[in-house]
Amino acid sequence: MKRFYLFLVLAMVAVAPRLSAQSLEFSGETYHRTYAGYNIVNLNWDKSGDLNSILFPLTKGFTVGHLESAKLFDLSFPLLVEYGVSLQYNTGNEIEFLIGTRSEASSEYRVNTLAMNVPVHAALNLKLNKVSINPYLGVNFRINLLGNQTTTNKLGNTTTTTKMRLFDDSDEKGAAGDAAWERFQTGLSYGVSVGLGRYTVNLGFISDLMPLVDYDDDYTARLNMTTISLGYAF
Repeated sequence: MKRFYLFLVLAMVAVAPRLSAQSLEFSGETYHRTYAGYNIVNLNWDKSGDLNSILFPLTKGFTVGHLESAKLFDLSFPLLVEYGVSLQYNTGNEIEFLIGTRSEASSEYRVNTLAMNVPVHAALNLKLNKVSINPYLGVNFRINLLGNQTTTNKLGNTTTTTKMRLFDDSDEKGAAGDAAWERFQTGLSYGVSVGLGRYTVNLGFISDLMPLVDYDDDYTARLNMTTISLGYAF
């Protein structure tokens, strides 16, 4: 599905010169945008996927950020570079019932992560009457700041809770140790923004090239994320 969206964005860029002869025009105008959006998260495991998707259920989140643009080359179709910074909070939870009836025993797994993203894109600024269209393609650099996994076990009236710091590779209590997640990822970033006046809607995708989880040869996982955001340009 994500390859389809990438193809759609590239196809849009390819046909833009033909459309520009009619009503779609290239613009060298730069923009600055602050945005907030909802993340749809998919943590892809290559091994032990069924178990790890229960233990580490990252499924959703929120992103807030700011984006700048600058003119890159003085071409007949002005190519822009986008760059910025955003904070990304992702979370998810999964409940597993261990015995036949739900009142007897269960385990709940919850994951929370906080990361900083630095996107760098090549972009076009297209104008269709009063509507601006900005397809973009580039890379995203992510630094993972915080991450915790909480396991809550219930057996009758007894509840126990344990927490693990996902990005802590130390030997301290509560640290993930050798199974710690990776602090840094790079990924492919692409999408399109549509604006009317100062308000924009963006559909963006990030597909990690580096694993978020890399535990020897036992299992790895890469993060894929779709973000739908609203922005204000100025």
